[in-house]
Amino acid sequence: MPASKISSKKTTTIPNFNNKVFQTLQALAPVARKRLLRYVHSPYFNQSKTLMLLCEWFLQQIEHGKNQFTKEDAWKKIVPKMPYDDVNFRKYCSDLLSLTEGYMAQEMIGENKGLLELETLKYINKYKISHLTTSAVRQARNAIQEKRFPTSEYYHKAYSLEKLYYSLLDFDVQLNVRSNIEEASGFLDIFYWSEKIKLYCTVLSRQKTSSFEYQLPFTDEVVQYLEKISLSESPQLAIYFYTYKTLCDPDKTEHYFSLKQMIHQYGAVMHQQDALEVFDSVLNYCTGKINRGDRQFLEEYFDVVQQALHLNIFLLNGGLSAWRYNNIVGAALRLGKTDWGEQFVEKNKAFLPAETRHNTYSFNLARIYRYQGKFDKVLGLLRDVEYEDIGYNLISKAMLVITYYELDEFEALGSFLDAFKNFLNRQKDLTPQRQNGYLNLIKYVRRLMRITSGDKEALEKIYAQLEEEKTSTVNFEWLFEKIKEFG
Repeated sequence: MPASKISSKKTTTIPNFNNKVFQTLQALAPVARKRLLRYVHSPYFNQSKTLMLLCEWFLQQIEHGKNQFTKEDAWKKIVPKMPYDDVNFRKYCSDLLSLTEGYMAQEMIGENKGLLELETLKYINKYKISHLTTSAVRQARNAIQEKRFPTSEYYHKAYSLEKLYYSLLDFDVQLNVRSNIEEASGFLDIFYWSEKIKLYCTVLSRQKTSSFEYQLPFTDEVVQYLEKISLSESPQLAIYFYTYKTLCDPDKTEHYFSLKQMIHQYGAVMHQQDALEVFDSVLNYCTGKINRGDRQFLEEYFDVVQQALHLNIFLLNGGLSAWRYNNIVGAALRLGKTDWGEQFVEKNKAFLPAETRHNTYSFNLARIYRYQGKFDKVLGLLRDVEYEDIGYNLISKAMLVITYYELDEFEALGSFLDAFKNFLNRQKDLTPQRQNGYLNLIKYVRRLMRITSGDKEALEKIYAQLEEEKTSTVNFEWLFEKIKEFG
């Protein structure tokens, strides 16, 4: 029997993650898949009926919730009268992937303000279609104009436009006419300075959490120059410059307050991604101050969070990350704003990632109830839950320790402390400091369970030891409260 007939009877299941084009189509949003289909059916971009059929069949599988397919099934849909040919099937998949990537580029051109007009100008310049020059330049200027808040991308496009304008008007040969070189240089300078400072801020931030070294030539020269000039006409550059100064010299809080004033003034008109980066820089600065014991910056952190929430800056692509949700709740609780925290938890639940929404919501609602003293509700939310994330798991177990204690369920608490200690000893990836913080919590709770009312000597001894170990003990504030209650 010929080899081709033998191979045609063999069924090969290909998981979606082994087929790039299928995996790529899965990653697209439903509306994007519909637009891709129109793109593939456009004769300007594609004239292969086979690729149209393959794209349609793949999208049908995805819509039906299938994560894998057989190559033979796909082949029957696109070339039903021919025996399966693996080489050609791979070629069709590769061509469809290239077509899909072309669609992605086309989509980005459509979304990128002014890019289409700039590319049109390049075409006019290349083929010397002079009668379109004036109107095309006007359209490009209008398209790239940022009426609200100019970004570095605007300055880059403005520089590109001035370069094209220089070429279109043949300034190289018009020696007696003043050219637009200064305008082009001005736009290029602001773009370069802004991006250089942004990159330098990224390096300074990363160096706080990693040991990697980065070399960014001319950074010092740029900083020194910016120190000498007025940045009032370029608020975007000023914001990045003050971000740099807070990172470089965190002890001078005037830099922070200057930056905070600028985001208060311009936060509502900045592009969301740019605003998010700057707000996060401000919040990171506050976090650093809080970690060094400056409680004023806990209020500052919360104030900046409220401004960002008011502007919907945290809702990137309509979603709110779980870690940000947790941090906001944590800040509210540390300030005693439990009612605000509960409203936030309920109001923003729907914005959490679907796959972790229930656990994140339950975890934070339990935190709220714990601070409100509603320990029976904490128990109902956490008692039978095991979180995959080790951070969630540890905090939830610590909350259960507090809950059992507050409800006087000491028999259950004793068993739980044993289980918690065994759990900590099994976690080989925990740092010794983190593990010790929870082991100390267990130790002091056990000692409080054994103490009798009126044993002042024992209480004083526990208090003194906890005072020495408080920085390495989880929930030490709560432990101090419980010691004082013995009176």
